[in-house]
Amino acid sequence: MSTPAQPKSAQPMVSLIGLCKSYGPHDVLKGIDLTVNKGEVVCIIGPSGSGKSTLLRCINHLEHPEKGVVRIDGQTVFRDEVDGKFRNHTHKQIAAVRAHVGMVFQHFNLFPHQTAIQNVMEAQIHVLGRSKQEAREVAEKMLGTVGMSAKADQYPIELSGGQQQRVAIARALAMDPKVMLFDEATSALDPELVGEVLQVMRKLAEQGMTMILVTHEMQFARQVGTHIVFVDGGVIVEEGPPAELFGRPTRDRTKAFLQNMTHDVGHAREIAA
Repeated sequence: MSTPAQPKSAQPMVSLIGLCKSYGPHDVLKGIDLTVNKGEVVCIIGPSGSGKSTLLRCINHLEHPEKGVVRIDGQTVFRDEVDGKFRNHTHKQIAAVRAHVGMVFQHFNLFPHQTAIQNVMEAQIHVLGRSKQEAREVAEKMLGTVGMSAKADQYPIELSGGQQQRVAIARALAMDPKVMLFDEATSALDPELVGEVLQVMRKLAEQGMTMILVTHEMQFARQVGTHIVFVDGGVIVEEGPPAELFGRPTRDRTKAFLQNMTHDVGHAREIAA
């Protein structure tokens, strides 16, 4: 089995420093520190409600953290420290950095009135300012990358969930991202469609794309991830290489979570049988 390309050097692509996010009195993220180097595939795992998706959305500034710093390829996403005080960026400054971050959600969010290739072209034209011809050429290439060339002229309603998700991945890739974020990209799919999306993600990892994944696919994380981060209660409980975190976890909470996941998978297989 192929293994993902390893980062050639420790060049930070995403840096989170003291990241905090609250909803009213509920603290969702409680001071997250995390560095993702160029070419790494970081898989974030943890129970539902632990703050995983919020963490991902803060990276792309879809959620606004109250404290902390987010940097993408050395550029601060939402605020800089000036004379000891933090200054918020303008929407234009934020958009300029976010343009380098691709994000794939649980649900595909494709425009129903546009074909697959039109969906992939849209943001290129209106955000990157590409001509229709250039956008179409890039869209054709990206649809080929995700194995969807034959479906380019079909509408979302004519595509399976797995096919729609692959179009959504092509759309994100067409924006030339420096890092790709995946928020439970397979959780809305029927089980038989999960594999085709994971295969695309595996291919991107092998090509050296920097990726941060929130996932419940433990086998995929173990095989493809270069670094695993276990989050619970808004904090990073434990992190490390897949072999260490899955094979020799040191924290009791991590051990309990992994045992429960193993039990759940085994139970699901018994039901399927």
